Amino acid sequence: MLQIFVGEDVVRAKAEALKRGAGAEVVRFGEGGEPFENVGGYLSQSGMFATKVVLVLDRPLDTADGKELLFENGEDLVSAAALVIAIVPDVTATDSKKFPKGAEIEKFDLKRVAEEPPGNVFALTDAYTAGDRKKSWVLYRSLINAGSSAEEIHGALSWAVRGMILAGKTRSAEEAGMKDFPYRKAKGAVARVGVSQAEKSSEELVDLYHQARSGNGDLEDLLEAFLLRK
Repeated sequence: MLQIFVGEDVVRAKAEALKRGAGAEVVRFGEGGEPFENVGGYLSQSGMFATKVVLVLDRPLDTADGKELLFENGEDLVSAAALVIAIVPDVTATDSKKFPKGAEIEKFDLKRVAEEPPGNVFALTDAYTAGDRKKSWVLYRSLINAGSSAEEIHGALSWAVRGMILAGKTRSAEEAGMKDFPYRKAKGAVARVGVSQAEKSSEELVDLYHQARSGNGDLEDLLEAFLLRK
């Protein structure tokens, strides 16, 4: 069986692929996984550690081998005993016509809130420190789509979280070396989550930045996943 996840929301698409692979042996192909040319060897196999196998093809249209697999050998993927999930963020109208017959196409477009214009980065940090996960994500996508860099947003979030930690460990804005208004906002935010949670968030922000710098992920995707985590 072949399912093709089309759309810009790669984070949600990958999460859904892992969800459908729950209880199965998941084998990933593409960047960070096995080469696409190895897919054929798994199509009729049972897993080594589970009876069900799920094959995740990460951006197959980005490589010649991936295109050949999806367009020229697509019928084998459709009729396979294993579940095959192809994650295709960008696809042209011409390429979409080449998808094999019988493939199930699902859209993973980013949700856009037309009535809410792109805010500035401080609106995002306010939403995040207030614990509004949905609004944080909406503002994040608005900022990214409007041209803001993930690095800029990461810096603002890191600054806001450090302010919370500082406010939680001091008694006054003067002691913290902060102005009164941002100090009061940070004090209210840290009172809600606690200093330990703020410190954990700070550590996660540092860690995901290093992951991106080390080539273990894209900062934009890592930061989006961070904002969506409960």
